[in-house]
Amino acid sequence: MISIEIKTSKLGATPDEIEINLDEDGLKSLLSQLEFLKDGRTDHVHLMSESWGGTHLEDQPRNEAGTAVRHVKILLR
Repeated sequence: MISIEIKTSKLGATPDEIEINLDEDGLKSLLSQLEFLKDGRTDHVHLMSESWGGTHLEDQPRNEAGTAVRHVKILLR
């Protein structure tokens, strides 16, 4: 499980925090994706929720104060 959520630190403010929730399988999956970048097999990876056609991210936030992120693109620059 990987759940990436956008949070607001103050009521009514612009969202300004990202929280990443992982279980053991989610940690292994994220590390595996980052290894693709490290090894030069690609210059970017996508993490997407099932509703966006992926398998990495959760569609529902773990924290009721958060908003689930359904697509994350990680680029090696």
